[in-house]
Amino acid sequence: MTYSIEIFLAAHQAMTTGVDMIPRSANDKEYFAQDWFAARVAALGLPLHPQGRVGDPDLWVGDDTQAPVEGYEIKSMALRNGRPARKDYDSRSINPAEPKDDRDCFLVFLLYTGSGGKPRPIHSLCIAHRDLINTDQGGAASHIEEKIEGFGSYGDGAIRSRKQHRFPSPFTLDPTGLGRCRLILPAEWAPADARLVQVGTLERSIAYTRLDAYSIDLGGNTRPTPHAAPRLDAGQVRRFQVFEQP
Repeated sequence: MTYSIEIFLAAHQAMTTGVDMIPRSANDKEYFAQDWFAARVAALGLPLHPQGRVGDPDLWVGDDTQAPVEGYEIKSMALRNGRPARKDYDSRSINPAEPKDDRDCFLVFLLYTGSGGKPRPIHSLCIAHRDLINTDQGGAASHIEEKIEGFGSYGDGAIRSRKQHRFPSPFTLDPTGLGRCRLILPAEWAPADARLVQVGTLERSIAYTRLDAYSIDLGGNTRPTPHAAPRLDAGQVRRFQVFEQP
């Protein structure tokens, strides 16, 4: 059981009928997308629990009295010259692929036109299960922000290790999704819903090594040295079904 199908259908209707995202101000870089998505969930009458600016994920949908409970992390990006401004996206908090409390999480990715305080029409929308981005559990949560003391000539300075993760956007993994509204779910879910039509399949192969750590030489202009270890699940293929509303 998942709310993602009903939420996807509501998002599809809003996108295709021209319900734009409305910035709170000309400098709003993130809230307009969260507000738009939250309005779609609220209209369905589903329990909605925003987590705040630094919460992870942005929203929980559902509660303990109404299963399931699912997380939704919302990301937005401008469309420039007919293409996304970037091929990847940054996440300062636990990455949206990270499961939390054994609950499913989804990445909601919106491409928009417009700028400043004006309404921002949605060009492309994708709701993807976290596993499309990353299947690892625990890595991002244990990677904490740290302050390393003892820096500088007097030893009273510090280096701030600022956690940030970067992953390819769903539109990099599924470039035919540009200009579309799509839902991407694990193939094993195999939802049987007449309101959905499968338009494709995506496959992702697990890497052969896992980044365990990295080291940085402060004495020169050198790049970090990654330290990797073999993965027990190396080479396994994860398959995903891509859906649209007909």
